[in-house]
Amino acid sequence: MTATPTPRVTIKDVAARAGVSKGAVSLAFNHKPGLSEATRDRIFRAARELGWAPNLTARTLAGSRVDVVGLAVCRPARMLGLEPWYMEFVSGVESVLAEHSCSLLLRLVRTMDEEIRVQEAWWRGRQIGGSILVDFQGDDPRADLVGRLGLPAVAVGHPSLTGG
Repeated sequence: MTATPTPRVTIKDVAARAGVSKGAVSLAFNHKPGLSEATRDRIFRAARELGWAPNLTARTLAGSRVDVVGLAVCRPARMLGLEPWYMEFVSGVESVLAEHSCSLLLRLVRTMDEEIRVQEAWWRGRQIGGSILVDFQGDDPRADLVGRLGLPAVAVGHPSLTGG
């Protein structure tokens, strides 16, 4: 016996539950002015009750900004756990991004060339709105990449290496 799939909750469902238009739901979730706090709260409550969240892919296709920051780390997975600095760093980044309703896209890579390919694919595929570059070095090839692509990035390293 196969179970009937549960229908996917949409922005229209949230709007109906909150007694507002789809545009009002969009305003609330994009943190735009034009709604009272009571209406905004009602919309967020309806979304929570229905288990709905904006679809990042749909927002990207609609031309909204991408609320995802990319972080590619050139380390074997088993080594990452042995370096407490990285766990603290990722935790700190996550906490700041969460305050701004953003997400972190983390990828472990084997080489700098692989990281460059990943960063470029993320940016061209509109998967990220910016990137964090770690282990920055003098004459780092990623600096040319972000400049050429116009990819917003933060380089983490000694200020003499990041132009800071």
